[in-house]
Amino acid sequence: MLHATLELARRVEKTEIDFCAVGAGVGVQGGAASIEVGGGRGVCGQPGSPMNKILGLGLGASVTDEDLDAIELFYDERECPIQIELCPLVSIDLVAKLQARGYVLKGFENELACALPRPRPSGNGLSVDVFAGDEEADTFLRVTAEGFAVSDSLPAADGLAPDVIEHLVGVMRQFIHPDIVRYMVRIDGEPAGAAASVISNGVLGIFGTATRPAYRRRGVQRAIVGKALEDAAGRADLAIATTEPGSISQRTFERFGFQVLYTRAILVRA
Repeated sequence: MLHATLELARRVEKTEIDFCAVGAGVGVQGGAASIEVGGGRGVCGQPGSPMNKILGLGLGASVTDEDLDAIELFYDERECPIQIELCPLVSIDLVAKLQARGYVLKGFENELACALPRPRPSGNGLSVDVFAGDEEADTFLRVTAEGFAVSDSLPAADGLAPDVIEHLVGVMRQFIHPDIVRYMVRIDGEPAGAAASVISNGVLGIFGTATRPAYRRRGVQRAIVGKALEDAAGRADLAIATTEPGSISQRTFERFGFQVLYTRAILVRA
């Protein structure tokens, strides 16, 4: 069993925000901007991007009013909403400082992790395709957009609004990157689900797991997670994933031995 130590939490948070930075194009002409402050890192890219966030703030470091001023200036200059995702290992006084500045709770997310290597559960017969670069990019984008358009806690929608799908396609396009591995499962020839992964500093991060509503509860994500873990053998000693608390995705990861390491509080400025 893993224990949520400060050292482990910092490793987890760094892997995830570094993934956001890669996907958002930090350091690339026309890409996102980044700020390192108060022990954490923030990314600001295209409007509405899930990469726009701050992670690791206050982990093993004090956060001053000047640090918070710098964060607010960074995002305000780019006309981007501020989203701070706090690990519960931060000092309570940081929460008080954020509340005093008008930050409110938006929600929670679970950070899951497991040590590697670990035995892979028996397969379910689904084949997983692995892509890099722009191979099968349009199909991947469409599958993930349709998967994210309907939460796995909700019944499948009769029809998905085209404008919603197109917006999500634009957001997910950041996953088309040479350093990001993409996975896709087909059922009866039709693309059913997809996900992405990255390995950084010995940590495998599995992100963007999505299944089209019509193909849910058929083992799609189980096949993808198993493939990602198998391919990380000898290259990573830790795997992480972020899920909605109590979701089907969380249960899928738990079947592979992942545990809830901690729950982040998502704070936004009112």
